[in-house]
Amino acid sequence: MSDDRERTGGADGAATGSDGGTGSTAVPSTDDTTGYGLTLTLVGAVLLALAYYGLVAIRGPRQLGQALPQPFYGLAFAALFAVELLQRGTLSATALARAIALAVVYGGLFVFAAEGAAYLWAYPQVALAGYVGVTVFAGALVVAVLVYVGYLTVIEGAASAS
Repeated sequence: MSDDRERTGGADGAATGSDGGTGSTAVPSTDDTTGYGLTLTLVGAVLLALAYYGLVAIRGPRQLGQALPQPFYGLAFAALFAVELLQRGTLSATALARAIALAVVYGGLFVFAAEGAAYLWAYPQVALAGYVGVTVFAGALVVAVLVYVGYLTVIEGAASAS
């Protein structure tokens, strides 16, 4: 690395570190990102874009639970929880809180994304007319990246405070 920050791997696989003792917190660099975090960010952007159409569908002609039988939504929440907890490899309060948060956020996105995907399958013109789907995905990508970088900033701030 070209900067003077000392890096150590955090429990989530993301790098954490200090700024060399100056007391200020640095913006996370590309060294702070992980393949897992980037994958979750991109998957989150796709789910967020589809979830937008799920909300459109639910406000319009469809009702929640028409895309998949509701037990599959519960299975998605459970699978997300299990994958995140297994990714951490430890049963600590932090790992448990992260697994619950990931399951709730991504599980909710999955529910609305499934409804949105079914709606787009039935009415593709909603996303294709005027390339609206590209605009929706672009916005979802920006939101997902802002959330991920914000998360890295909070983690680095907490690591430098302790």
